Amino acid sequence: MSSSRFPGQGPNFVPAYQVSGIPYVTSSAGSRVGVAESVTRIQFPSVTKNVSIKNIGSAGLRVSFTKSGSYKAGEKDPDSGGSNRPAGYISNYFLVPPCNATDADAPPTVFDVRCKEMFFRSNNGTDQAKFSLVAALTGISQFPVITGSNGFAGVG
Repeated sequence: MSSSRFPGQGPNFVPAYQVSGIPYVTSSAGSRVGVAESVTRIQFPSVTKNVSIKNIGSAGLRVSFTKSGSYKAGEKDPDSGGSNRPAGYISNYFLVPPCNATDADAPPTVFDVRCKEMFFRSNNGTDQAKFSLVAALTGISQFPVITGSNGFAGVG
């Protein structure tokens, strides 16, 4: 029997996602492909309700929910001793196209997702990943680790 009639907010506590979120804003310069620390990690203080991302760089921006999900086949992975990802490796990132002078006022890409962290990197080896991000945060602090080995297929 539970010692409390009202348990704390967990990842499936629906009312936390029904109210307006607490704002979290950053404009960051991420890493380039081929650089030893080539993935920029954003950790949120609590679980997100949604995330809006605008690519303000000159190259495509890879957005993923795990560090390994931001790599594609043939790229070097600094976490595995610098070895290349196998040819059959499945990439698990979303590519946000860059804004340019003609569409600088283009709307951001909106992800309606619950997560505690996201990973960003440039889609090429010469340009830095630059982005602006605004997230709506919930009051939920506990959330499972999102990995393929933890039952979340398609995230890396």
